[in-house]
Amino acid sequence: MSNLNVRSITGKDGQPVAFPTGISIGSGAAGSTNSIGIPGQQGFGVGICPGPLPSGMVELSGTRDPASDNYGNYQYSDGSIMCWIPAYFYKWGTGANGLALNDIDIQPFSAYSSVAEANAAGYALHRAFYDGGAVQSGVFTDKYLCSNNGGIASSIKNGKPLSSHVDHNPFANLTGSPANAYYGAIDAAKTRGASFFCNTRFLFAACAMLAYAHARAATAATWCAWYDADGVTNFPKGCNNNALGDQQDGGILYISDGYINAAKTGSANLFARTTHNGQNCGIADLNGNMWEITPGLTSNGANLYILDTAVAMKDFTSGNTLATDLWGATGLAAMYTSLGATYEALWATGANRMIKYGNAAAQVFSAAVSGNAWNYAGLGGPLAAGIGGTNGFGNDKIWDYKLNDMCPLSGGGWSGASDAGLWALYLSSTRITSTTGGGMRAALYL
Repeated sequence: MSNLNVRSITGKDGQPVAFPTGISIGSGAAGSTNSIGIPGQQGFGVGICPGPLPSGMVELSGTRDPASDNYGNYQYSDGSIMCWIPAYFYKWGTGANGLALNDIDIQPFSAYSSVAEANAAGYALHRAFYDGGAVQSGVFTDKYLCSNNGGIASSIKNGKPLSSHVDHNPFANLTGSPANAYYGAIDAAKTRGASFFCNTRFLFAACAMLAYAHARAATAATWCAWYDADGVTNFPKGCNNNALGDQQDGGILYISDGYINAAKTGSANLFARTTHNGQNCGIADLNGNMWEITPGLTSNGANLYILDTAVAMKDFTSGNTLATDLWGATGLAAMYTSLGATYEALWATGANRMIKYGNAAAQVFSAAVSGNAWNYAGLGGPLAAGIGGTNGFGNDKIWDYKLNDMCPLSGGGWSGASDAGLWALYLSSTRITSTTGGGMRAALYL
């Protein structure tokens, strides 16, 4: 479905490999075609797709208007609402590269004529915008967690979120009966169409990075509803207090989906406080409600493996025997690069370990613009010294455990309290795990 012409491809090695030409791009301001916008300002974090739109995808009233609740929002033929996240460049502050330690600068896709030019200036294209060996101009990501819409896993407001367990809106009730296990999310995404795929950890972390940049740039709640001037809770809120509210924002109330304290999708009374950009146009409920199945990192029980940039997300499958499978030795050899037994902050060797994001005195993410360090940063993977816990990262946790066929989860659940958040990463489950709190959302490249 790609509409991109590629200048060059340098190889399948985890490096940035290509740059598209011939697409329509504009200035950095929100409202320009394919611009991520300016942190702290109206419209930041979503944007206008350069097109052509995939078959079945249409604009909404206000899609091109930064002042609209529908800015950067599109609708697919099944009724799903998806947000277009334009590709962006970022520089992570080291304290010696022109930015203060752990500061961040976001630049739109139009800022540089090539990835090489951006890299030379110390900016990386986020890993989320590589697919199938080529740079992507952006990605459609579900605005809401998926729910069962007549057998299709759809992104619809006030739906009952799907889960990997028979007791709670199970995957198996979808068309084709995807398994009630975490690997079932891969097949669930395909009920919407062959090119849709289960949202990856790279895409989840790309949204977390946008929220982090927005928090640091905002000076009021005008364009960032979850803004906290004190910086203690300056991040998106969600359903995470086990009582249909937020542990750190007593004003938020969700609508129950009828199961324990799980909420209907996007049902918060103060909706903008629950989106990645603090605006009604943003992606909802990345903090809490359902742990999201987000492939991108796995393990064979001995080593960690990270997905290569050459992988086309729409092509991967849910088993553990084929070259296209996200798990198993054959898939690992075909689609992943080994990070070894330990990598930066991830070093558990058999015992479950919990660590927290952030360190006020040390660099949290690598500023690398290519290679494994860049790929790992694209997962939201912290450096060895970048842990301990800070408010800027919500004191979100990583549960670190190298299980065979490990399946990453992101965001936290309805009872996660302050442990839930956009950086939360759970590495203590396998592909066959089945829980009432494990859900998913879908994504789509052009």
